[in-house]
Amino acid sequence: MHGLPVLMRCIYSYAMRFSLPLLICLCACAPFPHLDGTISESARNAPYPDLSPLPAQPGITNPAAVDADMVARIAALQARAERLRQFDIGALQ
Repeated sequence: MHGLPVLMRCIYSYAMRFSLPLLICLCACAPFPHLDGTISESARNAPYPDLSPLPAQPGITNPAAVDADMVARIAALQARAERLRQFDIGALQ
């Protein structure tokens, strides 16, 4: 009787290990609905829409200023990280 829990753990382990790949494989075999009849002829023969350019980003006017701002933010975050490393966590508990 001692070997039964070991056998059950082994079966459970394999079942958990292979359940997700098996589920994915079973989902891959599912039939997909046919979409051919869902688009009308007028929609099928319609011209492509005109593409319009994206509006300019309001905050980005000078890439050098963005780089300088990013460098300043990185330095501030590194300084904050260094201050946080100075705390003795054991003393707080």
